[in-house]
Amino acid sequence: MATILKTVQKSLRKVFFATNVLTGSPRTAEYNAWRNHFLWQRLYLGLWIAIILVLSFTCLNIYDFLFPLKELTKIPKELQSLVFVLFGAMIAGLLTCLLVHRTRFGRHYPEVVFLGLSWSITLVEQVWATFNGFAIPDFVAWFLMFLSQAILIPVRWTLHLVAQLGVLIYYFSVNTALGLKPPPLENQKPIDNVTMMLALFWFCFICDLGVYLYDRLQRSEFSAKRALEEAYQKLRTTEAKYRSIFENAVEGIFQSTPDGRYITANPALAKIYGYSLPQEVTENFTDIEHQLYVDPNRRSEFIRQVEEKGNISEFESQIYRRDGSIVWISEKAYAVRDESGNILYYEGLIEDITKRKQAEEALQEQLDFLQVLMNTIPTPVYYKNYQGIYMGCNKAFEESLGFSKEQILGKTVYDFLSKDIADKYHQADLVLFEQQEIQTYESHLVYKDGVQHDVIFYKAIFSKADGTLGGLVGVILDISQRKRTEEALRVFLHAVSHDLRNPVLGTLMVLKNLLNKGLGTRDKGLGEESSQSLIANHQSLIPVPRSILERMVQSSDRQLSLINSLMEAHSSEVQGILLQRQPVQLSAVVEAAIADLEAILQENQDTLTNQVATDLPPIYGDPTQLWRVYTNLIVNAIKHNPPELEIILNATLEGDRIYCTVSDNGVGMTQQQCERLFDLYFRGESDRNSLSLGLGLYMCRQIITAHGGEIGVKSTQGAGTTFWFTLPFYRQD
Repeated sequence: MATILKTVQKSLRKVFFATNVLTGSPRTAEYNAWRNHFLWQRLYLGLWIAIILVLSFTCLNIYDFLFPLKELTKIPKELQSLVFVLFGAMIAGLLTCLLVHRTRFGRHYPEVVFLGLSWSITLVEQVWATFNGFAIPDFVAWFLMFLSQAILIPVRWTLHLVAQLGVLIYYFSVNTALGLKPPPLENQKPIDNVTMMLALFWFCFICDLGVYLYDRLQRSEFSAKRALEEAYQKLRTTEAKYRSIFENAVEGIFQSTPDGRYITANPALAKIYGYSLPQEVTENFTDIEHQLYVDPNRRSEFIRQVEEKGNISEFESQIYRRDGSIVWISEKAYAVRDESGNILYYEGLIEDITKRKQAEEALQEQLDFLQVLMNTIPTPVYYKNYQGIYMGCNKAFEESLGFSKEQILGKTVYDFLSKDIADKYHQADLVLFEQQEIQTYESHLVYKDGVQHDVIFYKAIFSKADGTLGGLVGVILDISQRKRTEEALRVFLHAVSHDLRNPVLGTLMVLKNLLNKGLGTRDKGLGEESSQSLIANHQSLIPVPRSILERMVQSSDRQLSLINSLMEAHSSEVQGILLQRQPVQLSAVVEAAIADLEAILQENQDTLTNQVATDLPPIYGDPTQLWRVYTNLIVNAIKHNPPELEIILNATLEGDRIYCTVSDNGVGMTQQQCERLFDLYFRGESDRNSLSLGLGLYMCRQIITAHGGEIGVKSTQGAGTTFWFTLPFYRQD
């Protein structure tokens, strides 16, 4: 049964879809849902009316059976004996439809229940007549059913048409095919049947047309109602949106009359003015010109600008708040006019800009302070934008160039220097903008005194608030005096080299020559103290013990070493360490240093372990200077620790650098000593009585820095010391 109903339903849907396409009346899903619900509701009423109707006819036949009626004597006897079975079948069909109506299937497919209702009255009767061997043209039942359906359920005219065609097609096709005829009735004329058939056609047509027109009217009314509801909903949404904007805006929104009263105000405006509610603004302000503005003329200026321009923007004024305090506001407003052009009211926004004004004042104070600070700096300072235009400078810059600030600002370097020199400076600026690193270089600059000065330019870029490149800041350091000092220092070093070092070196050579020639000997039978050396000097002999000569040689060696260290330290400070770079294996440098120190290691009974691998990448450096670093670090460890010291040399590859260490298990150092260990002329506590200047570790730092590396120390008292330094390895491009 369910399969048959689904098949019928699919067929009906195809018919209804085709009918909709032909009639050109597309329907929305929402309307279809409403119409199906309307159909389902009206079917409930129709089913009960049909049941009552059939029961009424059943009661009539029961009464006729008990009390025969004259009006029913003309009904054929064949029908009288079977009418109760017919009515029973009708009641059964209607009750079945009523049960299906309450199910989920009935809710989803009310058209099936509709056809069941119609055919329970009309088609069941025809099927019953067919089984009984005759035809029943029951026009009364058809008229009654088709009319009641059109009145009670005036939707889905195609459904009505299917219900009608189902009965009529069955009546004419089945009865004709089987040769069945109606039972004979008295006074029945053939013309009556033809007339009734034509009347039935027009009756069905009028019923279907009425249903179609009603359905179309309902659809139009439904669409109009939905459109009206949507319009109202949009209107309410828009009103709520703009009301929310009005109520929750952070800026004050107002409408004011030309005579100085507020018509409307939002909560933000009330808060700016110091009120709790917007109504207090509209109630209390009756004269905006004198009640609001600190300067009453601002209201007149407000009106004048609006009348001239039609609107104003960023109209800044000071106003009184409710508590009497003064704040800054900025107004944006325009005039609302009538059809004649007369101003109805002013409408606009008000923003509290007090904090911004305070920030501007603080910024101006800061700028003034920075300008004073720049003017206090004795070194010329300037800054330019990305196009090379001077944007600011200090007094020292003005005095150096010989121009006033007004003459400098807005100009470029081409306005003050010759083209070739200006091109050089401009090119340096372009390089700075491209590399975006601190730029330092030496140059020459002619000051307003007409003298060429040696200067160093220090420049760096600065960015705007949005992160884009803003320009550069430059500082000009006059190093003319430093150049003269360096020259004097070079003269001093030359004097030390020739006037101090040479006599000491000559004395040392004489003393060593005397010792080598054996003039200092020990006389047999005399003690060490009586040993004499004879020095020939203009035929006179001066006896000197050999031990004194040896001490004199040692003293001269120390003096020469001190002079050489002093000269080297000052030379490195002024000129830097000069390196003779070449690819070199670190392991070879370490082995050379160990070989040169083998004697002193054996004398102190120290143990040195070399863990530097031979397969490390080569270093592009000066092997002699690196040998000095290892020698100084090893000698430093031996000199400041007791004998039997253990020293370990190691080197590992870390990234693009080689990490080198010189470790010992000696007495260690304090944190304060470690922090100053590489300073010039620093000596440890255990080295106070030494004649050394403390230049060894200082020179180590100078050498490692010149190679592009870093050096440091890790030590704890009683736990030994580890010196470390890094060296970039050689890259073959």
